[in-house]
Amino acid sequence: MKKLWLLFLYLLPLCSWAQEKIYIDGVGNPTTKEKAKFYRIISEKDGRYHVKDFFLDGKLQMDAYTTKKNFRSIEELIGKFSFYFEDGKIEIQGEEKNGTLSYKVYDPKGRINTLYHKEGENAYIETYNYADNAYVKGKKEFNVVYYQENAKVKKRIQFEEDLKKARIESYYEDEDNVLLKYYDEKGKLIGSRAIKKGEAQAGIEVEYYHFPAQVKAITQWDTAGNIIDDKVYYRSGKLFSHKKGDEKETIVTFYDAKGKKMSELTYKYGEPYQGTAYSLDNEGLLEEKTIYKVGHIEQSIAYYKNGNIKQQTDYSIHHDIDKITYYNKNKTIIKGELFFKEGVCYSGYLYNDLEENDSYIRYKEGEFVELKQIDENNILRYYKEKQKNGQIKAEIYNEKGEKSYIYTITRAKNDNSEEEDVIINFVQYENGEEINVGVIKNKILQQGSIKLKNKWDNKMQYFYKVKDKKIVLDYIINGKIFKTILLDIDFSSFGNNYLNYAEEFLITEDDFDPYVIIPNYIFDSKNETLIEH
Repeated sequence: MKKLWLLFLYLLPLCSWAQEKIYIDGVGNPTTKEKAKFYRIISEKDGRYHVKDFFLDGKLQMDAYTTKKNFRSIEELIGKFSFYFEDGKIEIQGEEKNGTLSYKVYDPKGRINTLYHKEGENAYIETYNYADNAYVKGKKEFNVVYYQENAKVKKRIQFEEDLKKARIESYYEDEDNVLLKYYDEKGKLIGSRAIKKGEAQAGIEVEYYHFPAQVKAITQWDTAGNIIDDKVYYRSGKLFSHKKGDEKETIVTFYDAKGKKMSELTYKYGEPYQGTAYSLDNEGLLEEKTIYKVGHIEQSIAYYKNGNIKQQTDYSIHHDIDKITYYNKNKTIIKGELFFKEGVCYSGYLYNDLEENDSYIRYKEGEFVELKQIDENNILRYYKEKQKNGQIKAEIYNEKGEKSYIYTITRAKNDNSEEEDVIINFVQYENGEEINVGVIKNKILQQGSIKLKNKWDNKMQYFYKVKDKKIVLDYIINGKIFKTILLDIDFSSFGNNYLNYAEEFLITEDDFDPYVIIPNYIFDSKNETLIEH
């Protein structure tokens, strides 16, 4: 008996799973330990592989079975499988059984991201896009779930918290033929509208408030594409405005929060003509009041969220903006004024949005003289002013309020061209210390050096320096140079076609800090937007 037991112990390793350890990169390719993102333990028995991936700190990342040692996708897994985030939370969990594959994908917050089910050649997918994800961060939008059959979207639901309450359901015959259904906060169907061959049909359309989801507006359309009835509601559910009429003339009646009539606005042929209009913001608060006379705006008043006047815009007899008056948030005291001349900013302050901060552009006799830009955290990010000698002096600060650049812009006559030379003298700072100094002429570095960020990839940087009458440009990723290119300062290597070769070397003030918006300085009063000088 003792001999049999010893024989069993001898044979046991031969019958168990044979193990192998390898290092892999982020997409599962074998690599060196230094470049690895995970390490993999593979156990094999009878042609069946048990694969476990671990983060480099030893935490489990994947636990799965497969018949292919070098598998590349979830569809090559068998049995039950799990994937994990670094914090140990489930990322993917599923099972393959008798040719049927099902799994769930979760986001870092533990919410369902994807539901996948495949039987034979038929695949069914539910994909959830949440409004607080990075690509829509800050926007007040519905969450969205897509239902797909064999790679074709058949249904979409826009919802906030509950799929059975306030929502929009879209049913797809194909991309050009869709039926939309609208539900209120109690889950009651309140309207529908079809799109056929890409054209919207007669029916009802609904707009919603968010957080919490609530009906904001119900609009009814006729077969000709005209609005025949439109109602907008306060957050309280009381009627704010009612628009009714035909394509020739429409009357909109506005009511206050207590249900009392405030004003009327007449539309002629779809355009505001006579009267006073009001509007609500996305939170159901009074946003703006606009007075129309004979088809033109006479005056508009914008409000803070606390109900006080934010700014008043008056129009001239020529229908251009004549004057904007700004008010302090908590008082009815004038904060600043901006006067226009022939529709262009002439003197005073143009504020960006006083609800957010005190960012402004200041004008004098039709010329830009000063700019101050403050971010959402009330940190000064950009300051710019015009000197008496015509030079522009500017300062750029990072998100911590630390100085990143000081520079001046000088425009000088070019003896060989009708265009002006634009010269930028700059000093670059990092952690309060001066790190680079230089001169840029017509977008090309002439002296010194400068390090720039990549707007789309924070791992990448560009380092320009002038050496031996050449510009040396280093491309840097994660602190390491991966490519270096050269350019003659005088472009002698390229003749008249230098611009085709110099594009990578062009530097503007926009490149100094890609996260700081460097605005233009002329205000288009007809479109109420800043346009390029």
